[in-house]
Amino acid sequence: MGLSRQVAGFERRPTLADASWERVVSELPGAVRRSYPANATIAREYVARSSILVITAGWAAFAKMLPSGSRLIVDFALPHEIALIEFGGEVSETVTALSEVKTIELAGPIRSFFSSYPQPICEAVQQAQASRYSRVAEHLAGVSRRGTVERTAHLLLELACRAHRSATSFPDRFECPLNQAELADALGLSAVHVSRVLKELRERGLASFRNGVVELHDHVGLIETAGFDRSYISS
Repeated sequence: MGLSRQVAGFERRPTLADASWERVVSELPGAVRRSYPANATIAREYVARSSILVITAGWAAFAKMLPSGSRLIVDFALPHEIALIEFGGEVSETVTALSEVKTIELAGPIRSFFSSYPQPICEAVQQAQASRYSRVAEHLAGVSRRGTVERTAHLLLELACRAHRSATSFPDRFECPLNQAELADALGLSAVHVSRVLKELRERGLASFRNGVVELHDHVGLIETAGFDRSYISS
């Protein structure tokens, strides 16, 4: 497909959830489809790598590994989102597949990306970068200033919006492949503490998390508990 036809496809501005958008991205010059099994390392700290990943299926985690062997999950990448990897080999992050992950990958460096691809995809990449900064700021606020119930409710609501592909509404339930240890690493808590918090949310009739499914029982109550403002999430 010529570049002009690709641009025409982008000008319709479909969302990443649109199969036609995925097809157009996959036909860009240099685009490669890749699959990563669950628990596979997609990118590693201290190893230089630059690429743009369009996640077509699965969940991945961006994490900071500590010398003690523990980790803090800084952000998640969900299906139909763009994940940016711009690692110069100096610390950076480790990116791990939490479930089977399928991607369309475009090679970096990202600074040269904007002179090579159609404007709509470049704008989508810029938006993805801005959205990640906003999410990381919220996660930092959560682990440093929010109470344990508040921060857990806040993260569940964020994941609900992103899994539902909406910044204006919440689903009643969504599939979530995280285990309690991974949830704990994202919340800055122990797995035991996360279990207690989830029990409290369940007993208060706000939310439950069982067998890979999160159910939001009381949207209003959960939002009030979390102090959640979803304006930082792009649909």
